[in-house]
Amino acid sequence: MGKAWLKRVEIRNYKNIAAAVVDLQPLTLLVGPNGAGKSNFVDALSFAADSLNHSVQKALSRRGGLAAVRPKSGRGVESDPTALHFEIVLADGGRAEYVVEISASAAGFKIARERCVVGIDTGPHHEFEVQDGEFTQAVPGIRPRIEPDRLALTVLSAAEEFRPVYDFLSGIRHYNPQPQQLYEPGASELGDGDVLLPDLRNAAMVLRRISEDRDSQHLFERICRLLGLIVPGITRVQSKLKGGRETLEFLQKAGEDRELRFEAHAMSDGTLRVLGILLALYQPRAASVVIIEEPEATIHPAALEVLIDVLIDGTARSQILVTTHSPDVLDSKKLRDDQVLTVESIQGAAQISPLANVTRDLIRERLYTAGELLRQDELHPDPDYPNRAIARGRIPR
Repeated sequence: MGKAWLKRVEIRNYKNIAAAVVDLQPLTLLVGPNGAGKSNFVDALSFAADSLNHSVQKALSRRGGLAAVRPKSGRGVESDPTALHFEIVLADGGRAEYVVEISASAAGFKIARERCVVGIDTGPHHEFEVQDGEFTQAVPGIRPRIEPDRLALTVLSAAEEFRPVYDFLSGIRHYNPQPQQLYEPGASELGDGDVLLPDLRNAAMVLRRISEDRDSQHLFERICRLLGLIVPGITRVQSKLKGGRETLEFLQKAGEDRELRFEAHAMSDGTLRVLGILLALYQPRAASVVIIEEPEATIHPAALEVLIDVLIDGTARSQILVTTHSPDVLDSKKLRDDQVLTVESIQGAAQISPLANVTRDLIRERLYTAGELLRQDELHPDPDYPNRAIARGRIPR
């Protein structure tokens, strides 16, 4: 069996995204200036994962409520729900689709519609649909009670046919590694170290789990080796106890037979950020999708080519989605033109598009890298894509 991956995402009325239909690759880079909508796109994916792992209420609260999620426009909230549509290629090669629509209500919000279809084109075929808390298409033999702030997929994940969809969407993990998050020792109640938390507070626990578990020791060795390639001189990073709490310790070569030991607060921001990215990619329980925002931040440009290699290698375990506005990242000749999506803000609304054909031809013919074109302001999006994408979209307009 292969690895499940997110083939297409459709978003309507989420922050500054009025409408977008986006095709993804195993490694996809979203390129655009600050404030264009890159972070809003990846946050929509995180919102789905938060809603499944916790509740829609908690996912909205983390973002400031439904009003903060809704686009700032004069359109009626009731008539224009926030809608997310995911098309997933499952590990067995089958295809699944999942749609959720959230509207305003007297209680603050309501899950207006939720639909899941598994086995598209291949079979066996399974589906359910819920509208305003009632099943319009039920699952035979199952009559679950749906709480107002809970998604039906959370409950129906107990059914074998819908479990792969739940596992995939709930396994989306979003990281924007900040060096200061790795300074303080992690408390023991932060989990078992299988999953790296978004704020990296349990990084030392994750590293210990990787180093001690026989099945994941190869990941630990890979992390140390790659960290040393990106940050010359580093030979090892490990977890150690300090005052009963887990902390990080770095070993750095000093001469032929001597190593120096440093705690996290003594390391450069770039070193800590690289470690955060490596742990996100090689954590014990692989994420379905790893989202990394601006991986180039605080990292020396000379090390970015190795970082691209790391991201490519990481696709063996997870689908990877990266936001960036760095020409240095796009300079890599190891990236394909179909892995790059441009994000622009047009009259305040995000527009997400693949590259224009003329731009792709320049890259394919090795005349320019995408980074060189970005420096010259010649990294042009496909001007007709948004209209074509919206026309083929499946969420009702």
